[in-house]
Amino acid sequence: MKKKIVDAMRYMDEKGLNHGRSGNVSIRVDRERVLITPSGVVKSELKPEDIVLINMNGEVLEGIRKPTVEVNLHLEIYRAYDYFNAVVHAHPVYSSVLAVLREPLPPVIEEMVLYTGGEIRVAEYAPFGTIELARNAVEALRDRSAVILANHGVVACGRNLDEALEILELVERVAQIYILARATGLKYYTVPLDSLEKIREIYRSKFKS
Repeated sequence: MKKKIVDAMRYMDEKGLNHGRSGNVSIRVDRERVLITPSGVVKSELKPEDIVLINMNGEVLEGIRKPTVEVNLHLEIYRAYDYFNAVVHAHPVYSSVLAVLREPLPPVIEEMVLYTGGEIRVAEYAPFGTIELARNAVEALRDRSAVILANHGVVACGRNLDEALEILELVERVAQIYILARATGLKYYTVPLDSLEKIREIYRSKFKS
């Protein structure tokens, strides 16, 4: 599981979804423990031994490094949504443009609704690393699998790490499509409401057990 986190951070760097020391990833091991990336490290250079095991209070159980400064963000999401087992936070360019504009990403592509539940909301601004930011993100994530953090970046969540990464990539691609569509100056269209609701129901069914 530690190697999967390391591989995920390298993949994000290679694909231009993240850079340098920014971004963080976690996997829920069980109801009491979480594996998470450390703070202050170039993420594409991580090794499995750098990954930290923490409890749900953020206390280090295993590892020599400090957990990411965004530990509150990850833990609050796990506390609120028991169907998410992986959280990815990154700073891809087009999603970050929307974060700076504080503008949500509308459902312009059907595939986006299938994987994220619909419009990607913008969480109300709060400084990085704070419990306020974490709680704002949790609220904006309601019935969604991704959220834009105002003036910051994006968070994608999944039932496993592969799904969370897939959602991150999808959100960034749709953000690019949306921004380019707007740049044409022509009218753009979102998914019609009747289709939106049908696709959203397929999305919700994934989390029913």
